[in-house]
Amino acid sequence: MPLRRVGPFRLIVRSALVQVNERSIRALMRNATDVAAVVSPAGILLYASEAAAQVLGYTPDQLVGRALIDHAHPDERVDVERRMAARMAEPDGSAGTAIFRFRHADGRWRWLEATAHNQLDEPSIKGLVLNIRDVTAQLDTANQLRASESRYQSLAESAPVGIFQTDMAGRIVFANARFALIAGLPLHRILGEGWFDAVHPEDRAKVAMEWTQGLTDEAAGRPNRPLLLDFRFRATGTMTDMPVLCQRVRMAEGGGFTGTITDVSEYVHTVKELAASRARTEAILDAAADAILTIDDGGMIRHFNRAAEEMFGVSSGDAIWRPVDSLLPQACLREEGGRAVAFAPGQTTAVIARSRAAEVRRTDGSVFPVEISVSASEVDGRRLYTGIIRDVTERQRIEREIIAAKEAAEATDRAKSIFVATMSHELRTPLNAVIGFAQLMEMKMHDPRALERCIEYATSIRMSGEQLLAIIDDILDMARVEAGRLELAEQPLDLSVVLAQAASQMDFQASRIPVTVAIQVAPDLPPVRGDDRRLCQALCNLLSNAIKFSPVSGTVTVSAGVAADGWLEIAVRDTGIGLEPKDIPKAMTAFVQLDQSMTRRFEGLGLGLPLCRRLVEAHGGVLALDSRPGEGCTATIRLPASRILTLDEFLAGV
Repeated sequence: MPLRRVGPFRLIVRSALVQVNERSIRALMRNATDVAAVVSPAGILLYASEAAAQVLGYTPDQLVGRALIDHAHPDERVDVERRMAARMAEPDGSAGTAIFRFRHADGRWRWLEATAHNQLDEPSIKGLVLNIRDVTAQLDTANQLRASESRYQSLAESAPVGIFQTDMAGRIVFANARFALIAGLPLHRILGEGWFDAVHPEDRAKVAMEWTQGLTDEAAGRPNRPLLLDFRFRATGTMTDMPVLCQRVRMAEGGGFTGTITDVSEYVHTVKELAASRARTEAILDAAADAILTIDDGGMIRHFNRAAEEMFGVSSGDAIWRPVDSLLPQACLREEGGRAVAFAPGQTTAVIARSRAAEVRRTDGSVFPVEISVSASEVDGRRLYTGIIRDVTERQRIEREIIAAKEAAEATDRAKSIFVATMSHELRTPLNAVIGFAQLMEMKMHDPRALERCIEYATSIRMSGEQLLAIIDDILDMARVEAGRLELAEQPLDLSVVLAQAASQMDFQASRIPVTVAIQVAPDLPPVRGDDRRLCQALCNLLSNAIKFSPVSGTVTVSAGVAADGWLEIAVRDTGIGLEPKDIPKAMTAFVQLDQSMTRRFEGLGLGLPLCRRLVEAHGGVLALDSRPGEGCTATIRLPASRILTLDEFLAGV
């Protein structure tokens, strides 16, 4: 049945069964949430339903009689006027929808969706009937969704990791450009299961198994756990392996999974470089000749190199995380005074000490000197102290030897200077006697009565010459010994004969003091093998010293026999002035005289005992002195048992 409009918003539907009156229509309009309005051809609001107060913030009375365009946003007024004019130009009954902004009574702009019906031909309306709905919330939600999607898209495309989404079967339905770049495949080949083509052949089976296992966990009743995979991509056409880390989780809604692919090649490279650097550092530290150890603030050992193990006698495993005080005082590896040194801005290390002297202890309890250089560093806010420790035991020994050698060289130099002066005196004395007696002989040659005196002068000249020859012989012999050119003429010897010969040569010197020389030979004194001239020379030097330092009417005793250890001993004892035990090494040193003053009482070059010692050592023996001040001196020659001969060997040799 056709509808007919009667008066403004009065709709009469005629039918055989139903009739709706104007009161019912108004009741429906009051309960409507959308605004119903009528706009005249001039754009003036002729009617507004009561929903206007709720939707637009205005009562119907505040809207009726005002132009609709006055409430529209300035940027959209032209468009609103154009749309209204176009709608009014359309045929009667046509409708159209537009969205525009409308100023709410509170001053905010609200988005309205208006559906306009052309009712200009209706005599009771003669305008546009509008149905207005507030769509601000829907538009805001849509805009937020679009912004969220845009942000997600931007983040996905700008993310430094590959991002993907899969369906329930694990097939990739979305992947960002970074995923394709990491995999080395075009983006369209990533979708579905095409990305498996980029997985390294050696890792492909493992990835496929774990990828599928993760999909079936939920179906099998197992808890849904995130999937974490590490594998390698091999870019198409290259042999470059790219290690990656894949993380995948199930999406809360909609099914499927989402995840990331991270290129960890730089991380792996860094880890390898760090491991290589650490290995190089460890190799350098273990190859270092000096002990190197590091302690923390609490004095606990954090590093202990191989040289430290050898130096302290403890393994690295037993030393690390132990207190350093068990090896050396913690203060040796810290700042003096205990105040931590302040680092300069940007500085992470500082030298605490260089060549710090200390004494440390090995695990066996032995103590030895060291030099320590210490530096401090900070790691994660914690201070570490590294000490380089050098054992200076050998160096100090060498330094002591160098100092001793220097002092000995200086002493030898001084002794040689004094020796030259002394030798000049010792040589001049017999030479002056030779010259003086020769001059006297020249003066007495023409006097027959002076013949006996000339014989005495000749005897004195001979004795002075022999004294001078003995001095020169000692000097030459010492020179041969120093040069290593002394040669022995060895033969079987009867020591009693050698002793008697030496005592006979010393008769003249002994008679001048006078001193008695007594010889005591054991009845069973065996023969020996040696150089009789050199042994006699050694005995003469010992007898000369004993006679020279004996008191008037004193006795010098020469004894010989076999000692309990089988060695042959020849001892020369005197009852003279003796000497301090500390002076014995000096007396045995060449060119050194205990009394080096110009007013010394006893003459000599200081070669007797040193030359005697060298002659005895040439026979494989030793010379020992035993003396005390005022108790005389005993010089003992000890010859090894290997030089003792049996009677048959002696006779065969003779």
